[in-house]
Amino acid sequence: MDAKRSTPVEMLYSETGTESLSWRTKLLTRKYLVNLSHKPNNPMHKPLVTLATTTTQWKPRSTPGLIKEFVFVKSLGISLFSQQLRLPSTYKYPPPSRPPDCKTSWFPLNKEQAMACRHRTTSLFNTLDSSAPATSIRAYTDGSKSSSPETTTCAIFIPALNKEHAWTLTKGSSIFTAEVTAIYQALKLFYDMDDCPPEAIIYSDSSSAITAISSNSLSENEAITAIREIIASLKSSGTRTRLTWIPSHTGIEGNERADRLAATECNTQDGEEVHSSLSPKEMVSIIRANWATNLLRNQKTCKKVAYR
Repeated sequence: MDAKRSTPVEMLYSETGTESLSWRTKLLTRKYLVNLSHKPNNPMHKPLVTLATTTTQWKPRSTPGLIKEFVFVKSLGISLFSQQLRLPSTYKYPPPSRPPDCKTSWFPLNKEQAMACRHRTTSLFNTLDSSAPATSIRAYTDGSKSSSPETTTCAIFIPALNKEHAWTLTKGSSIFTAEVTAIYQALKLFYDMDDCPPEAIIYSDSSSAITAISSNSLSENEAITAIREIIASLKSSGTRTRLTWIPSHTGIEGNERADRLAATECNTQDGEEVHSSLSPKEMVSIIRANWATNLLRNQKTCKKVAYR
């Protein structure tokens, strides 16, 4: 790099786009703690729980490295090991050869095509929607996330019931969690109805949420499992479930209304709060953001430690 001997070491790391071993160790250790806390069958899970819950008073120079990082992760508001045991899900995952309990359908135009002609998109949607049985009940769902203040929300709109509702999610929740939580809330409302509709149609603009729900693979997001369970319960009570992807911001009235509800909730936070456990990815995202902020601050205030 042709750097002078007086160049601070931290600046050299910054110029090369790398981090020092100590900083990288911190990030990897915290990610290891998060991932291991969600794998109870791992042989290292029990020793880590024992180490994390011990009341031993460690001396400053003999404190295990994992304890230091565990305390730091806890200071971020992330609970790795709850004292209350997590009950296993009652959902029985079907074999891959068996089709999912819900049907999925996709709008015939992709997002780019739908945005090109909003009138064509809304006309096509109205035609497709009217082809569904009149006895089917429909719900539009959406999620939203703002950075200032950091808020994640979701909302549903059900035209037949003239019902709309918005929720604020646990701080640190991702937009993916917001989308699937909105779907869960709509299905839960259908399940709690006195009269069971023959079919429930969910219109969502999140293709990743629909794909994850209809998949048979295990998910670390607890909302996915909850949705699969309630879809199975709806099927047992005589209600079919259809998840339909529609493009966002293309003039589809139901989707636009759900989007406005979620966005308004981001600003006002007047709705009901949904308390749910963060997924490992969401925990790691919080940890990485904090780590990057501290790393940048360290580089700005670094001392003149140079190579000799």
